Amino acid sequence: MRRHERALEWCQAGLDRTGEDSESPEVAEFRHGLFIDRSFLRGELGLEPDEDDLAAEAEADASLVAFRELLLDKLSDRSGPPGPDAPDDGEAFDGIVLRWIREDFAAVRSRRPEPTALYGDDYDSYAARVQREAGAAHVRMVSATLTAYEAYARRQGRDAAGAATRREFGEWYATAHPDRVLLWPPARNGPCWCDSGRTYKKCCGTPAKN
Repeated sequence: MRRHERALEWCQAGLDRTGEDSESPEVAEFRHGLFIDRSFLRGELGLEPDEDDLAAEAEADASLVAFRELLLDKLSDRSGPPGPDAPDDGEAFDGIVLRWIREDFAAVRSRRPEPTALYGDDYDSYAARVQREAGAAHVRMVSATLTAYEAYARRQGRDAAGAATRREFGEWYATAHPDRVLLWPPARNGPCWCDSGRTYKKCCGTPAKN
């Protein structure tokens, strides 16, 4: 709980420092991410949603709908057979979860502390949060490397620290590398998505972690 309180204080301080009158697209994108993080943290702390929280949630919901429609279009146009972990089952799904692989976690977190402030202090904390947020939803988990992400940002001329860049990378990676996509929820007897080497039911899928 105290960690959420500190993170909320950090988000609010970031919003106060950047101000609303900046014309910089980078600052606007940074503030957008802070508002979403702020809304999440206030919810975790049991605080009543204010106008900023409601606006952030509405925008996030609208973005998810648009993103889902775009991704479904891309998947329907994809040529070639699907990867073993991404069956082309034709079912609707709710979105994509971009997951950093275990060996890259420290490097990802050190590159830009702001968007990773809620990841936790180590990979196990990060994995626990991903597991909670994915829950029983019908999503596709994209397992990506930091090298692939930074190469994408350079090719596209995008800011690697931007939330929009991460979202667009997730879209692209899911279609370009279907072998790196896992249909959620995972098979209980299959390998756990977190790279622990254990089966899902004995790792992140245990009732104690959900």
